[in-house]
Formats: sequence, C-alpha cells, structure tokens
Amino acid sequence: MREVIVIGGGPAGSTAATLMTQRGFDVLLVERERFPRFQIGESLLPYNNDLLNRLGVVPKLERGEFFPKYGAEFVTGDGEVGYTFRFDRNLPEAYHRTFQVKRADFDLLLLRNAAAQGVEVREETAVTSVHLDDPDRAVLQLATGESVESRFVIDASGHGSIIGQRYGEKSEIAELKKVAFFAHYRNVPRPEGRDAGNTVIVVLRDAWFWLIPITAELMSVGLVVDRDHFLKCGMPPEALLERTICATPFMAERMKNAERVTQVYARKDFSYAMKRMVGPNFALVGDAAGFIDPIFSTGVFMAMKGADVVATAVERRLRAGSMRLLRKYERAVNGALHRYFRFISNFYRREFLEVFMQPQNKFGLLPAIVGVLAGNIFTKSIPDRLRLELFFALIRIQRRSGVIAPRIEWERLPAAASM
Repeated sequence: MREVIVIGGGPAGSTAATLMTQRGFDVLLVERERFPRFQIGESLLPYNNDLLNRLGVVPKLERGEFFPKYGAEFVTGDGEVGYTFRFDRNLPEAYHRTFQVKRADFDLLLLRNAAAQGVEVREETAVTSVHLDDPDRAVLQLATGESVESRFVIDASGHGSIIGQRYGEKSEIAELKKVAFFAHYRNVPRPEGRDAGNTVIVVLRDAWFWLIPITAELMSVGLVVDRDHFLKCGMPPEALLERTICATPFMAERMKNAERVTQVYARKDFSYAMKRMVGPNFALVGDAAGFIDPIFSTGVFMAMKGADVVATAVERRLRAGSMRLLRKYERAVNGALHRYFRFISNFYRREFLEVFMQPQNKFGLLPAIVGVLAGNIFTKSIPDRLRLELFFALIRIQRRSGVIAPRIEWERLPAAASM
C-alpha cells in the first residue's frame, strides 16, 4: 500500500506530491495526459514566490522563457479610464515580481521537478474510480485495469474533480455563470520596460478581455462574457472573439496587426465550489476544490497555495491520526474563495470599477488592494482586513452618491458583440 496517491499532475498535484515527498512520504502521482499539454491560466501571483523557492524551481523560472510580471493594468474598453497596480510600489521586496508563463512549459517544469525529488510519476494513466469506504485507505481503479491502494489520496484532477463529483457536493455560483474564449497571438504590442510583462484587463459594459504576455512573442488573449449572452448571440466562439475585439477601441488598436497562432479555446461554467473538501482519507485541492472567475488570475495561485496548506494537514493526519488541520484547510480555502468572490462579484458593478480603477491612497488602501491582486488573500492581518472593509464602504457610498470617484460613462462603453 502506498502512503499517498495524488490524482493530477497540474500545479496543484505536482506541488502537493513534491511537498509530501519532501516530508518523507512515499508518493505516487497519476496523470491522465502526457505532458506538455495546452492549458490556460498563465499568470502567476507574487505571494506564490515563497512556495516556488521551497519547491526549488525559481532558478529554472529565471533561466527559462517565462516573462517577468511586475503588475497589472485595468483599463476601460474605450481607453478613457485606467490604472496600473505595481507590485514594487506597494508590496514588500520579496513580492515585487512574479512570472507570466506558458502553462504547457510551466506545468511540465513542476511535474519533472516532482519526479526529480522522488515522486513516482505515471503519465497517461487515468483514474476510472475511487473507493473511500474504509477511512484508513483509498482504493483507485486505473484505466490500465490495475488497482492501487494508499493511506490517503489527494484529488488534484482539476475541474473534473474525480472525488469531488461523488463526495464534494458541488455548488455552482449562480452570479458568475460566465464563459471564456481565448487563443494565443503574435504581433501584439506591449509597453516598454517593466510594464511589458503586465497583465492587462480591458473592461467592457458586460464583459472583459485579458491580455497576458506569456513569452517575448506570444500574447494570450481571452474574452469573458455571460453564458446567456453567448447562447443568445448567435455566433461561434471565433466570431464572437474577433468581432468583440474589433468593436472595442482599445483592443482594436492593440490587435490591429495581430496574428492568431492557435485555435480558439473555450471554458464554460467555471465558477463553483465544493461544500466538502476533506475526509479521513482524501482531500480536494486546486480546481478540484473550487474555482472563482479568472479576473484576478487566482487559479494557479490557489492551486499551489492550497497544495501547500493541505500537505501539512495530510502529514498530521497520517502521522498523528488527527483531522484538525484538514478541517482547518477546508475553512481556509472556503475563506479565501469567499474573499475573492467578494471582489469578483463586485467587479461586474459600475461603482466598484469607478473606485477600483481610480484609486486614492488614503488610509493605506492601495497596498491592501494590491495585496489582494498579488495573492495576499490568506492574511490574518486585522489592519489589512479593516482597510478592505473601508474600501467596500467607499464603494457603497459611490453607489449612492458618486462622490468618491469620477463616474465612468457606463452606457458608452463597448459591449460584447452580437448578431
């Protein structure tokens, strides 16, 4: 019997497997695909830097083709209102920089790093079923016909959430029924200097674009719209993406010489959370536990941070038999998802954008906001939490009276294309 089996070789799975191996456990990781493979979620957050150092991959990130990221820009589709949030002006030095990554390369790096540190990695090995009736072991059936057992299983299988679909009580987030369409492009200009690596979020009246420079030549470009709009617009994904680019002045100018070099991919109904994330012999981590909207690039950060927290909890379960840290992990992930949900659900409201995109650095609000954008979401700092409460209080005042920030001419902003 193995001590730990990890399902899934993405950032959550590779991280969890590496950390468990570093703690002295015998770990098997099974991944249904052969890496490298295409994946979305290309922007890292600075508050992952400590973990990347413990995994031992920072030198490889610095030597590779990964693009340095020092901040994020938010701008309206007409280009009239915008602000760049810079990490180096608002955060401690350890969090001044992170990376934009081509996920195929980044995920391969993490998976190979796990293998190099002692994890047994089996690619092209799908799990067909998991049996958890015995609280002291898990039994996995593999597509190869093999049955494998372990004392504990970590489900990092992504949106498919092999264990979560059966045990997790999946709950979709009705307010965030969105669909994303995205592709990679060449010949998309970017600013000079450090700002060249920034994520750019372009706000429309009922949708938004991302532009993420993942290499010196490639730009990831995505459009997020309401699911109902896509179902009613009467256009295939390629047409909706291209026509909305053309109808958005900021995007049309930036993309006028762009060349699409991949197909247009789709991701739908991606906002959800599992009510149950842990049991005596299992834990859900990363997208298998929940995912809330890509607007603040939280996917990889939550996957890896969750894997970090769960590794400590699983160690306690296996060495001492205690569920306390596993339950604490579940509360921590739910709390982080809730705090991100508060930001993201408000992002689709005019008054939030008016205050957020025209910030005033009073009462230390700007560092607190940049901290959230950088991944400082697990903080227990009372001053930081009070500053965020003040920020949301200003938004409520803006909604009622409009005195906190200049109004955005909302009805004049471009919208997602339709027939």
